[in-house]
Amino acid sequence: MMADTLRTSFLDRLVNKHGWFLLLALTALLYLPGSGTLPMMDRDEPRFAHATVEMMQRGSWAVPYFNNEYRFDKPPLTYWWMALHYRLMGVSELAARLHTIFSVWLVSLVLLRWGGFRAGLAWLVTFQVFVHGRLAVADMPMVLFVTLAMWALSELLKSPRAAWCGWHGLLYASLGLGFLAKGPIAWLVPGIGLILFRFAFWRKPVTWGAMKIIPGALVTLVIVAAWGVPALIQTNGAYWNIGMGEHVIDRGTRAFNGRLPLPGYYLVTALLSLFPWMALLPDVWRHVRKEWDVQQAFLVSWFAAPYLIFTLYATQLPHYVMPGFPAAILLMTQAKVKASGRWFWFVMGLWVLISIAATALAFGFHWPSGLGTVLRQGAMLVAAVTMMGFLLLKQYRAWIAMVLLVAWQCQEVSAAIRSVHAGAQLAMDVNASDRLVSCQFNEPSLVFHFDHAWKFTSKHRDLERELSKPETRFAIVLKREWTLAGLLKSSGATTDESKIVEALAARHAEFSAHTVEVFNAARSSWAELLVLQRGK
Repeated sequence: MMADTLRTSFLDRLVNKHGWFLLLALTALLYLPGSGTLPMMDRDEPRFAHATVEMMQRGSWAVPYFNNEYRFDKPPLTYWWMALHYRLMGVSELAARLHTIFSVWLVSLVLLRWGGFRAGLAWLVTFQVFVHGRLAVADMPMVLFVTLAMWALSELLKSPRAAWCGWHGLLYASLGLGFLAKGPIAWLVPGIGLILFRFAFWRKPVTWGAMKIIPGALVTLVIVAAWGVPALIQTNGAYWNIGMGEHVIDRGTRAFNGRLPLPGYYLVTALLSLFPWMALLPDVWRHVRKEWDVQQAFLVSWFAAPYLIFTLYATQLPHYVMPGFPAAILLMTQAKVKASGRWFWFVMGLWVLISIAATALAFGFHWPSGLGTVLRQGAMLVAAVTMMGFLLLKQYRAWIAMVLLVAWQCQEVSAAIRSVHAGAQLAMDVNASDRLVSCQFNEPSLVFHFDHAWKFTSKHRDLERELSKPETRFAIVLKREWTLAGLLKSSGATTDESKIVEALAARHAEFSAHTVEVFNAARSSWAELLVLQRGK
């Protein structure tokens, strides 16, 4: 008994004094392995990663380019942060992803200050964070600034300040930087959350004057305008028209890439995204209702805001609601509930079934050798994550061993994917004057891994015209492609252009030709490519 008490006291002192460092160490253990080995995953990662390279090459800080064309998808904060790591470390996959990993850690530090060490720890091992927290995209910096804004907002609501203070500065600076990370969602979540707090969940007056909305809005707008005005001038307003019109409004009114919006989509995906903490949902909900106060109302409002926003949004992706996850973590850690009951075993049973299904899929079919390795390593990673989640909830002291296994498995999965990745396999040094062409395999990772512009086309006649140009040095053309559904049915290639492609190559004997097989993550397909290289 005394030994247990002494051990607990020592751990408490360690956490209280060095919690930030423990979270840093855990972030490094979980998020660094594989992040420098995994190639740029199509399609968003290489666009962000190489747009930053092109901004640096052009000396353009306001307007990003990708493949020598404007890229208006997102504001520039992610490019700026990535460029800092490029200058410190050189251009690499790890440097491209480091801003996201830092953001994950910084969010855990906010939760450490707000809800204690358990909150920071829970954030790091949440499944959607674990997946999205190692990608070279803009989501995690946006989540960081939303979390900071909500922290400041919470403090201001608890004890309104008559005079401007640091919490006001943090709130409105975070809103400005959040917009620079990913646009208006960084304003909508706090805004809708505050409306829900006032009119739905707390329903008591808010001292609006103490929020300093007018001077605060000026601070936010100055931060945004410092970039926005030069960007709009340089592009004659196209940055706003395309960035907001096509990439925000159009995605909200019509489904992106043909995806159909499904009722209850985010409730179902929460079983995966918020694993393992969804296993505690009933107990957390009972605690929230029993201990209902202004803090509980605020956290529920925050959590509900992105779910409300994106339920009404036509394009649906699991990570869109991630700005509300810190609120879910705080609700869960404050409840201090135990993992038990039917719901707990339902969630864990679901993940066991997913692990079994992934293993059966990976080992139960005859896959092409490279794809089979990727699937088998992926199945083992899913099984390790499932076991890590179970041990974290049931055997708190034993789960660290699973963290090490998960970290090792991340490295193995990354290496397996790299071995069958087109850009990583084929990358070579090319001259600035060389012309590179790809037909029917138009993945942006080629641009990043070759560090060179590509001409992408979907028509063989256009490819043939390009091959006739003496400056064309390197070309890729899709011969055959197998989708996952087709491979499961053993029905042969979904697309087979081999005869046309071989005839085209025969007409251009000045190019040497060889075939490679690659995994196309963007299409979840296995592809056979003909590679043409002049003079070899």
